[in-house]
Amino acid sequence: MAGRDLTPGEALTELKQLMRLAAGEGSPQRLAATTYTICREALLQSELRPALPGFLLQCLTIFRFKDFIQLYSPSLDDRIAFVDEAFRACEARAGLRASFDVFGDPDF
Repeated sequence: MAGRDLTPGEALTELKQLMRLAAGEGSPQRLAATTYTICREALLQSELRPALPGFLLQCLTIFRFKDFIQLYSPSLDDRIAFVDEAFRACEARAGLRASFDVFGDPDF
């Protein structure tokens, strides 16, 4: 990913996957932190900016997002559902399938 320009759709997909992982119990690795920053910046400069969830503007780093999402709910399922719902409008605008289709479909 580093060294190439990301399309808004690619940045959105990568960022959402990272946020779903950050919603878990582990600590994000340095590569995840760097990727988060790159993807976030690409999205903020894209035509998808108006559809981005507000917390993305406030959470400058993956660690800030992790703090935010951990306070949102003690339930991992609730945190994952929150991330999925928060990006639904942005995915629709980008013409991407919702994460449920990608991660929830056993045939994917």
